[in-house]
Amino acid sequence: MKNMKKLIALVLLCYSFNPLAAQVVSGTVTDKTNQPLPGVNIIVEGANRGATTDFDGNYSLNVASTDVLQFSYVGFVTQSITVGNKKVLNIVLEEDAQQLNEVVVIGYGTSTKKDLVSSVSQIKADAIENQPVARLDQALQGRASGVDVVSNNGTPGAGTTIRIRGNSSIEGNNNPLYVIDGFIVGSGFNLNTINSNDVKSIEILKDATALSIYGVRGAAGVILITTKDGKGMPAGKPRVSLNHYTSIQQTANVIDILGGQDYVDYINESGQFSPNLNNGFGGTDTTLPLTYANPGEIPTTDWLDLISQTGVVRNTDLSISGNSDNSNYYISVNHFDQEGIVRGSGLERVVFRTNVDVNVSDKLKTGVRLNLTNYKIENNKVDYAGIVSSVLPIRTVYDDDGNYTGENPISSSAQRNPEADIQLRTDHDIITKLITNGYVEYEILKNFKFRSSIGAELTYNKENNYVPGALPEQFNGGFARVNTNFQKSVLNENTFLYNFDLDKHAFKFLGGFTWQKMNNESVRTEAGGFANDASTFNNLEAGDPDQYFVDSGYSQRTLRSYLGRIEYGFDSKYLVTLVGRYDESSVFEAGNKGKFFPSIGAAWNVDEESFLSDSDVINKFKLRVSYGLVGEQGVDPYNSLSFYNQTQTVFGETIVNGVQVGRLASDGLEWETTKQLDLGVELAFLNNKISLEVDYYNKRTENLLLSVPISGQTGVASTSQLQNLGAIENKGLEFSLNTTNIQNDNFSWKSTVSLSLNRSKILELNGQGYIDLQTTGNQGGTSARLIVGERLPVYVGLNYLGTYKTSDEIIADGREGLSFVGGPRFENLDDNPTWNNEDLQILGSPEADFYGGIRNSFTYKDLSLDVFFQGSYGNDIFNIRSQSSFYGRGDENLDSRVINRWIEGENETSDIPRAGASTSLFNPNSQVNIEDGSYLRLKTMSLAYNVPLESLGLSNMLSKLNVYVTGTNLALFSSFKLGDPEVNNFTAGSGTGSVSQGFASGQYPYARSITMGLKVEF
Repeated sequence: MKNMKKLIALVLLCYSFNPLAAQVVSGTVTDKTNQPLPGVNIIVEGANRGATTDFDGNYSLNVASTDVLQFSYVGFVTQSITVGNKKVLNIVLEEDAQQLNEVVVIGYGTSTKKDLVSSVSQIKADAIENQPVARLDQALQGRASGVDVVSNNGTPGAGTTIRIRGNSSIEGNNNPLYVIDGFIVGSGFNLNTINSNDVKSIEILKDATALSIYGVRGAAGVILITTKDGKGMPAGKPRVSLNHYTSIQQTANVIDILGGQDYVDYINESGQFSPNLNNGFGGTDTTLPLTYANPGEIPTTDWLDLISQTGVVRNTDLSISGNSDNSNYYISVNHFDQEGIVRGSGLERVVFRTNVDVNVSDKLKTGVRLNLTNYKIENNKVDYAGIVSSVLPIRTVYDDDGNYTGENPISSSAQRNPEADIQLRTDHDIITKLITNGYVEYEILKNFKFRSSIGAELTYNKENNYVPGALPEQFNGGFARVNTNFQKSVLNENTFLYNFDLDKHAFKFLGGFTWQKMNNESVRTEAGGFANDASTFNNLEAGDPDQYFVDSGYSQRTLRSYLGRIEYGFDSKYLVTLVGRYDESSVFEAGNKGKFFPSIGAAWNVDEESFLSDSDVINKFKLRVSYGLVGEQGVDPYNSLSFYNQTQTVFGETIVNGVQVGRLASDGLEWETTKQLDLGVELAFLNNKISLEVDYYNKRTENLLLSVPISGQTGVASTSQLQNLGAIENKGLEFSLNTTNIQNDNFSWKSTVSLSLNRSKILELNGQGYIDLQTTGNQGGTSARLIVGERLPVYVGLNYLGTYKTSDEIIADGREGLSFVGGPRFENLDDNPTWNNEDLQILGSPEADFYGGIRNSFTYKDLSLDVFFQGSYGNDIFNIRSQSSFYGRGDENLDSRVINRWIEGENETSDIPRAGASTSLFNPNSQVNIEDGSYLRLKTMSLAYNVPLESLGLSNMLSKLNVYVTGTNLALFSSFKLGDPEVNNFTAGSGTGSVSQGFASGQYPYARSITMGLKVEF
């Protein structure tokens, strides 16, 4: 016992001298004004323990002398302190200027959020990385206020329609301008060629002071994409990152159409409808033979299920990056492979990127950005909308002899077979794109720098298409088409930047000259009548010489510009920015090729005033205002010249080629100009835990370019001329909210909300009241118009009143002999009993009342959960299919709504027309076509885990190991009947198609996906 006491005493004595002995450290954490900071996280580095400061900023923690304490707090610089032999550690945290005044990329430079007078939305890499999308723009939906992103369809690699603060043109360009690492790639840039995981940040420029630096190309907004580099990394050892994910995809929202049995019942009922019964008001004649006497024996096919499959996406990123005193670099390679959810469709892409910056000397700096992409798109070989509308469920894939069927069983007309299309058709695009941009920057004097860059964008696109003669609908042999397109853009930019401070005055001057030339060459070759399908598109000469077709084209666009910007700040309180750009574009006529686009903006950092600088509640209060002009040159080259169409004429007995005037040269054509006012306020509260940004804007676009038919000039009816004849207006509000809801040592919850609303109005249209925009076929007449005083655009049609319930209603409408009991009924606004253009009314608009997104990020120790909802409210969709699927016209498939149709003696109160009553009649567009396009989508949900490497003994091998699972498009809340409400049939970059939004006919469906991934850093 005595020896045991000595041993215990010896151990205690040794322990008292052990540098690892436990001790208690306490203290107070304050800011630079000596205000206590409650809720500061204090973590023992490398251990799973810590503490949090109380309301008075106090803390207490058991530690060892060798422990390193990390103090972190939202809006402040994180500090790490070694305990040593200290028992009291009072910490003063410094405000994180980088966090509170994040660096924002703007045109031809950067700014801090605090010094910015412009409206700019920023999206960082963490919000878009590891999403199973081929295109970067598909990951932007709902992320930024004022930016409406609509996917055109679910095809692998399909693009989006992006509108920043509404449409700024009618026939011109409405797509934003893309600038990648300073290189202007234009508004029609193919974002398939950029790897999302290479992106460092995305800035979206929205107001005049941000946009006018891009002059004639800024009216539709500008999206700046900045890719990753090695800046900010610890010097020395490079970082190697490997990221791989695999995604399993299935059709998210299957379009609901009639199955075989329901279709047969409808056809039988339709076949027994007689218009001559009941004094000509129509009725069921049971003596007529049934079209299908044995409906239960009719073979059926679920075509949508047949062509569908489980899609797979495999994505692998490998990058290496590093930093030293004299250089930094980022090099990556990406392989993306997607098998579409429709059989035979897919995309495979390889992207190589290298970004290098070198400090040659203290004054000279140089660098290069290079992105090389090669990808192949297997285009959707089946006509998906055609399957929805006209490939009947009572048609089989094969006939009795085992051959593909090739005709409609009702009309006996030739018709494509989807299975044969998948097996036999060839249709793919192969694209190679190189973007490279090098620069030299030299400091002439202190704070006075000259920068010169030159870059090129080269794109080669080859389309291979072969329709084999073996297809059941091909009667004249195979058909081949090979299209090639080569685009080249060269850009040289030279800028001077000078900034200096004088007491409380801060100045920054930017001036420059830029020049860009863009060429486009195309060749189109076709041949038909192939005797066999052996060579497909590889030997066009094997086709019938009488079916050869060759066409080629060339266009060039040149832009020369002078730009400048002056930024002034006084005492970090009062900020003024002046911006101007003078552009000369080759697409306009002589004497009118150039125009100056100026803007001015001002901001007041109210929180820097003495009455707010010591506020415990308000951390940021900023007011902004800007006004200026931006332009749009989104017309085709050579619009200032007369355009001739190819034609043929006969001299004697000889056919000779000739030309005729198709479009007259413009006369006095001016630039489309958008004038924009922006008012903004930025607020932050409670130690920056809540930040809010609100913008109001008013955009007015004048001198709208419209093609006007010209008669009596050339004797050719189709002659037109481009003229300045219209004006439109967009007004809107944008809200961005960021909150830190909970922040402690183990758990955090942060939220981001973006909400936008835009109201467009057509102010002038060449003195006309309206212009017809779309006539979508199926005998429905005009479906969309541009109407002065209304939104851009509006859907038009008749007021649908349901079905005729009695013959008296038909008589009252003067429709004897034209309509039947149980048939459709429309409101007639004139004395003419026919339904015509005079009865058209405004039925809706594709413009949403508001749209946006909500992101919630949760972290618990090494576990994180990210949930993102995105949606739209108040927009309408024009369902083109309803013209045939609702009324039951002809030999097409039917909407599932017709199951509840008007049935004689059974369901005579229904407002869905009876079978056979309107099969061959003209039915105008009406509310039947218009559906509510509002939706809320659980866009992504991602769960990630940072594996504790030290506890697993892997810290010597790896610096990071992250595993994650992501669900995409997991839930959709919508009443839309034709699959997914996010649709856009007309996707043209220019012409009236650019404003024809919200039309649906049954597009390639969207996928629901589950993604599993792994990210490793060495």
